[in-house]
Amino acid sequence: MSKRGGGMNAVIFNPLEEFEGKYKNTHAEHTNQFFERLVEQSRVDIEQNRATVRQYNAYREQLSKLTKKRNWLRFFRVLMCITILLIPLVIWKMTPKIRALKVQIEEADQRADALLAEAQGQMRPLNMLFTDRDALDIIETTIPLISFDKCFSVKQEADMKINYDFREDNDTEESTIDVLAGSYNENPFLFENKLIHTMGLETYHGQKTIHWTETYRDSSGKLQTRTRTQTLHATVTKPKPFYNTQVVLNYCSQGGPDLSFSRDASHLEQKSEKEIERIVKRGEKKLQKKTEQAISRNGDFMSMSNSDFEVLFDALDRTNEVQFRTLFTPLAQTNMVDLILSKAGYGDDFNFIKSKRTNRILSNHSQGRAIKLLPGHYASYSFDIIKENFIGKNAEFFKAIYFDFAPLWAIPMYQERPVHSLKPIPDYAQLYSLKECEALANAVDYKYVVHPDTKTQAILKSTFVGSKDSVDETCITAYSYDIEKRVDFVAVLGGDGYYHDVPVEWDDYLPLEASNHFYITTNEIADRKPVIARRNGLCIFNS
Repeated sequence: MSKRGGGMNAVIFNPLEEFEGKYKNTHAEHTNQFFERLVEQSRVDIEQNRATVRQYNAYREQLSKLTKKRNWLRFFRVLMCITILLIPLVIWKMTPKIRALKVQIEEADQRADALLAEAQGQMRPLNMLFTDRDALDIIETTIPLISFDKCFSVKQEADMKINYDFREDNDTEESTIDVLAGSYNENPFLFENKLIHTMGLETYHGQKTIHWTETYRDSSGKLQTRTRTQTLHATVTKPKPFYNTQVVLNYCSQGGPDLSFSRDASHLEQKSEKEIERIVKRGEKKLQKKTEQAISRNGDFMSMSNSDFEVLFDALDRTNEVQFRTLFTPLAQTNMVDLILSKAGYGDDFNFIKSKRTNRILSNHSQGRAIKLLPGHYASYSFDIIKENFIGKNAEFFKAIYFDFAPLWAIPMYQERPVHSLKPIPDYAQLYSLKECEALANAVDYKYVVHPDTKTQAILKSTFVGSKDSVDETCITAYSYDIEKRVDFVAVLGGDGYYHDVPVEWDDYLPLEASNHFYITTNEIADRKPVIARRNGLCIFNS
């Protein structure tokens, strides 16, 4: 599919307005056209499939009704059998009906299975045409300045590090699950889905029931004894590993090369106009105080005249006032405020972290989502379901991608093509980035990569070993935990006046480490190798 289409290779001056007025509809048109070409190429018989699916649905509905009817007969048979005198009559009357229903259910089930297999066969030519590039090709056609790479090469990673201050997080607390690399008007970017490990605390509970005898005087004044019971409770708090995923967009631009700042999502779009006014008024006082402090300390912070932008964007930790003002022109300020307050996209759901020439966007709407659409997202036995999946999921995917970029496109300077006086990228023996290697390793069955005693998730890290014949050798180290049960005894004062040891069982997480060598290359080169996972046009094998 051509990347140049629709005459839309201009920069985006107002990301919010242009999404609603242009790109949303254009992307929908391109998605429909792309799907229609696939349907034409597949030569599937749509009406024949619809007829088969109707029959299949009818048999599934019949099967559901027959199953419910049989279950009710079984229930009544059991109910009537409770009256012993009616057992012979019940068995004589109901059992043949239940057996007849069983035969009908089996016949309907077999027919439904046969129709499902027929429908799947009818749609197989279309399902086989889908690729993991489809959604990306449609976006490239809609916004021609975007270009997605096949994989994240070591050259692009080196360019981002050398020329754009990109920092690789190569500690054992994070592992890359998937990557999506590319460029916008030659400015490199990287979507990364990461698994992050943190240590926290877990509270465990235990209990013990105690009994004792006590003496008391009854209403007549006589001594009596009685047995008392009490359940004692205790807790212990122990370390526990926690894992969560994070999707982040890294965007590289030469704009503001010495500037760093951060701002956090506040979901201000959920506030009313009056609430926003109050927030801005309170913020203005904070800005005035910060400006006065900067003047007294010979600092360079100076609040902008657009207090709406200053308060709502809230990037007051900026390190270079001149470069901040250069980036945030009046148009950029207006764009950003509109984006933050609008309900049309996702509103103020993004964290924006600039570290010199690398910008990171962490949006709430992208957390937990796949950063690529794969053929399995569309496939079905029904043409109508396939079409609904393809059109709907591509619309959702495009919107999520677009509004991850939107805070960056709000700044005109970030859309300028980089000056080609950048430092040259040296030649590397290594072909594929370590992040790409980690993504492949995370797609592998755990049995190949983790310690055999592992009982938790694992953080997988990659190190380059060597390269030969277009194949990278990598060492994948897996950091995980075994779990052993422990018991602590906590002294708790009981109602009998004595302390009792209450047992509390807890999990002891024991660190494990395992390293294995794997090989990374393209699917074509690994033609006859024992491939154990594929991703982004690459594959991984272990011998």
